[in-house]
Amino acid sequence: MKLSAVIGLLLASTTLSTPATAGWFDNLFAAEEEAKPQVTQTQNNDLVGSVMSQLGLNQSQAEGGLGSLLSLAKSTLGGDDFGSIANAIPGIDSLLSAAPALDNESGMSGLLAKAGDLGSSLQGGAQVFDAFEKLGISKELAAPMVEIVKGYLDSNAGEGTTDMLMKGLGAIL
Repeated sequence: MKLSAVIGLLLASTTLSTPATAGWFDNLFAAEEEAKPQVTQTQNNDLVGSVMSQLGLNQSQAEGGLGSLLSLAKSTLGGDDFGSIANAIPGIDSLLSAAPALDNESGMSGLLAKAGDLGSSLQGGAQVFDAFEKLGISKELAAPMVEIVKGYLDSNAGEGTTDMLMKGLGAIL
């Protein structure tokens, strides 16, 4: 048998006996798809993006800081009054859960907890500042962050929602 005929038979038998696979080219694109970051609702949230870009914070700081502010507003206002704010901010539950857990024994809020009635009226604001400290955010960024939330609500919420936010955040303003 000639060498070319042997090579031809060898190639034909290999090709016919090899199972069909996607091939390396398709695997290349599959690996590229897997490498793409998964996008969550809060990453798409314009409010979080605004805080990140305007204040120079990373995503966890922006989400935690917003969550701390919104938690204060929620606890101050109560469920019914907070509803208009909650309806205007997509992914608010994930923002609220991003606020860092604080113990009531340390930090400024811990001192105020021991100060009686006057201390308890100031404790909500102190908890926001303690949360900011835990997140590595300067407390001086609280007011600019509130302004970003106000601007967001002015653009995306019904009338009176911004006023409700300001009422809820009275302890830090």
